[in-house]
Amino acid sequence: MSERKGFQLAGGAAVAYEQVLVPLWFERWAHALLDLVALAPGEKVLDVACGTGVTTRLAKRAVGARGQVVGLDINAPMLAIARDLAPDLDIAWIEADACDTGLETGSCDAVISQHGYHYLPDKAAALAEMRRALAPGGRIALSIWEGHSPYTAALCEAVARFISADAARTQRSQRETPGPGDLAQALTRAGFRDVEIVRQTLDIRVPSAREFVPLHLGAMPIAGAFQALPEGERDRLVSTVEAAMAPYVRENGLVYPDAVNVMTARR
Repeated sequence: MSERKGFQLAGGAAVAYEQVLVPLWFERWAHALLDLVALAPGEKVLDVACGTGVTTRLAKRAVGARGQVVGLDINAPMLAIARDLAPDLDIAWIEADACDTGLETGSCDAVISQHGYHYLPDKAAALAEMRRALAPGGRIALSIWEGHSPYTAALCEAVARFISADAARTQRSQRETPGPGDLAQALTRAGFRDVEIVRQTLDIRVPSAREFVPLHLGAMPIAGAFQALPEGERDRLVSTVEAAMAPYVRENGLVYPDAVNVMTARR
């Protein structure tokens, strides 16, 4: 997930994203997405806005040695991590815009994206390009956040209070997503058929707010702004989130509900 220029990760944030957020969040959502897509051995798959490649790697395992998987992202640092994490997997990693993949027309059996669609600056053009890359009858499945979870809402409020409104705006942008009706209309306008929006839910388990908030913000574009706060202000930010999440404390960690909408259709 890394297409919008205003929400990009590089350097330590990209590494922290893979080490912290992928195992706690994105790997679980990747499994949920691929369970829905039901990839078959031998298929060719395009993963758009692949980030550090967790969904791409799982897709490759699903299609097997005869299958082909392309991981596409505009963010070079995240692609570099993706390559390093999959040295033994035959995956094509492409640094390119989602609106211009360079793939042959009709060459893919499936196009997938986990938490990437809402970052695309030109969604209509990107959907048109995905449809072009799909073979007739090929399927698309794009998962995006269904707004804020209790945790992300509390975090963004604390960021606005202790860092800045601009930092909070950047942090909120990843959860400011279209609703199911708008998502379905976008697919229909792009020429897809059998359009369906599937809601998926998970109970998310993370460490305590005291431990997790600094790790999470360290994996975000606003990592520098958080680290630049005086130590006392950082502590107050964390304490504010900790208080807001008190109802979700379970066994020295947090467990809270979260949801995504998955845009599914066929060419």
